[in-house]
Amino acid sequence: GRLMFRIISYITLYFIFNLSYLIANEIESRYIYNIGDEVRYEIETILPNKSKFITTSKLVSINEDEEVWEVTNSPTADKRIRDRETGNWITSYKDGNEVARAIPYSGGLKFPLKKGDKWTESWTFTAAGGLLIGKSTADFKVKKDTIKINDKKYKTLKISMKNPLWNAEEDTKWKKHIRWIDINSGKTVKEYLKNIGFEMEFTASIIE
Repeated sequence: GRLMFRIISYITLYFIFNLSYLIANEIESRYIYNIGDEVRYEIETILPNKSKFITTSKLVSINEDEEVWEVTNSPTADKRIRDRETGNWITSYKDGNEVARAIPYSGGLKFPLKKGDKWTESWTFTAAGGLLIGKSTADFKVKKDTIKINDKKYKTLKISMKNPLWNAEEDTKWKKHIRWIDINSGKTVKEYLKNIGFEMEFTASIIE
């Protein structure tokens, strides 16, 4: 009887350990924001010029599967539309005008998300009132990463963009796009993007 008990104990412990390991390497779903929620990020730009500022985004409405965020203190947008399920960017507006759009959305985030995941995403990108139109494709892969923001430690899944294409040819201008998503909350806590074609290079870090 004692041996059986020990075997069952080992099996139970094995499952508990593996379950906690799985949970520690997987994000079931993105953090679900509610109308009225505000998120603040510290933005550090290198391109178009070096600067540092804090931007606030407020979720003002949800239309089917799209979130409408009002943005305060950002040079690139005062309103952004994001996909509700993934948080992927769809459209940016400035002074009532559409600045850029991705169909269906850009950014390549998907959930559930786990360490070791790899996938490819494509979307149509339009800017400057339709003067610039192209098809973007990129590979994405997920690693585990512990980062520090304002002395707070975050255990994250780090999603990196690889091999970007623009109209089926190598996109030499889109250098990097990395997101760090907190495993505990499902919030995007940090983002780094470098695209010399659009003269954009910045790091955004959440302020909590």
